[in-house]
Amino acid sequence: MYLDAGADLAFVCYAATLDEVKTLAKEIRGPISIAAGMPYNINEFTIDDLKQLGVARVSLPILAILSAVRALSTSISLISEPDGFARIVDDEICCNPGELSALLQS
Repeated sequence: MYLDAGADLAFVCYAATLDEVKTLAKEIRGPISIAAGMPYNINEFTIDDLKQLGVARVSLPILAILSAVRALSTSISLISEPDGFARIVDDEICCNPGELSALLQS
């Protein structure tokens, strides 16, 4: 209905399996957007799977949050070790100041 009313694409919430995405891609007459990397579908399909099905847009709404939480948790556990600060940078758990500067300038 949204596409018929002029929407550019249909954002589908809670596509949990590849079979569901296949059905959506077949049944929805127009471009679709799928949220991937969610706890309920992170192991169910890949970005390449979605491309092959013709999904027009893929969002990764919590991937950065999950990655940041993992890095924060690891960093906190390393802080108390004698070489903890160095390991955080050496193991690339966080970006170094040069990387941060480049990121902020892009």
